[in-house]
This record gives sequence, C-alpha cells and structure tokens, in this order.
Amino acid sequence: MISIESFVAGFAYGGTTVLVGQPMETLKTLTQVQSTTAAAGGSKSSIFHTATNLYSTAGIRGFYRGGMPLLLGGGLMRSAQFGVYQSVVPTLEKRYGRIEPKDYWLGCINPHVVAAGYAGGIGRGLVEGPFEMVKVRKQVVSGWHFRDIFQGFGTTLFRNSFLFSGFVIYMDIFKQLIEQKRDMT
Repeated sequence: MISIESFVAGFAYGGTTVLVGQPMETLKTLTQVQSTTAAAGGSKSSIFHTATNLYSTAGIRGFYRGGMPLLLGGGLMRSAQFGVYQSVVPTLEKRYGRIEPKDYWLGCINPHVVAAGYAGGIGRGLVEGPFEMVKVRKQVVSGWHFRDIFQGFGTTLFRNSFLFSGFVIYMDIFKQLIEQKRDMT
C-alpha cells in the first residue's frame, strides 16, 4: 500500500528545509573551502566576512548557489524517505503479519519499523547522492561531469539507511511510551 500523503508531506518538508537551510549550508561549504585554502598558505575569513563578501559579490542569490538542484532533490529525497517508510510498514504487516509487542527486539523495537526505516534511508540515498554531488560542486564553483554523479554514493546509502532507521526506531519507541501513558490514565 503506497502512502501518497507521506510522499507529498516529505516533498514539502524537503523544499522547506532547502529554502530555510541553504544560506547557512552555502556559508558552511565556503568556510570549509577557505579553511583548506588557509592551510595551503591562503587567508581564512570569519563566517561574517564570508557572508558579507558573498552578499556584495552575488547578492541574496549567492546564498542559494547550488540550491536549485537541492530544492528539487531535497523534496524528492525526503519524499522518498518518508514515502518508502510509510509504504513498507503496511506491506510487511500484510505479508508477514503484525508483530506483537511481546516479540519486539529488546522488548521495544519493532523489526518491521527497522526494515522500513532502512528501506526509507535507501530510498533517500538513491535520490540524494547525485543531487548532493551537484550541489557541492556548484557551491564551490567547480565543474562536474555526469560520470562523477555517483561519487560518494555508497557512503550516502550507508549513512542514510542507518540514520533513518535509527530515527524511526526512536519515533516508534516514543509512540509506544505515549500510548502506554495514555492507557494508564
């Protein structure tokens, strides 16, 4: 069962994240590049100086440099992340049956939630890898070729699958605690 609402909500969340977070992401990336330049004998600027310099040379658009691929990608990656998760849980329950709390790992971890979280993280990584590489290359004003699009892809998949799986485990445990508290009252 596909959860269209989760895909749409994830896309809206991803777009909002980019609109709000991209200026700081660009400053962070430029500061990191400057640190590398400073280590090679160049000068290092404060984040305030970097922001002022960026604004004076590129205006507000400079803070969103590299953001267009991520605006689309951010929406798609979070759409994939939450949509895949919300679609996999009922699919697992339909195929293997609902897991009773007495059968949870460590008494609180639903294996279906772990598997669905892992799948959601992979879904995000499949979208994020190429968009992230293009974003970084545009932020540092470096050219790129299509053959480079999957650089770092394995690391992205690994990171996202475990990160999102961990997130949904915590989310599910807190949901269980809230339900237990509600049942006690």
